[in-house]
This record gives sequence, structure tokens and C-alpha cells, in this order.
Amino acid sequence: MKLTSMTVVSAVSALAGCAAPAPTSSVAADDIDYARVNAINNVARAQGVQVHWINLPQKVKVSNTGKPGGAG
Repeated sequence: MKLTSMTVVSAVSALAGCAAPAPTSSVAADDIDYARVNAINNVARAQGVQVHWINLPQKVKVSNTGKPGGAG
């Protein structure tokens, strides 16, 4: 009996995980540093490694004072 209830709980937990919505990105496509992504992917590919991006690198924003950060 205990084994059956544990199996049911495991199955329900697995199905609940599949029903979760996919996360959405709040980063605009213009903010992604595609040159850096391509450079890293090319180096990885040359070494026989495949990169799976979780958080794509963002472009560094430079303020009008010439300092990183975008403010000013």
C-alpha cells in the first residue's frame, strides 16, 4: 500500500512539473550582445562543446559621460 501511494505521489509531482509555464525573458532583443554570444559559441564549438544559454549576455550600456551603467 505504501509503495503504491508513493508511486502515485511521484507521478503527480512529475506531471505538475510538466504543466509549469515556460519562463519569459524581460530582456529586449536589442539588449542582447549577439557578437559575444557568437564568439563564445564559436570557441566552444571548436573545442567540441555545446553551449546552452540560460541568460544571454547583455550589451554594456555606456552613459553620455563615457562610464558603464547607462545613467548620467
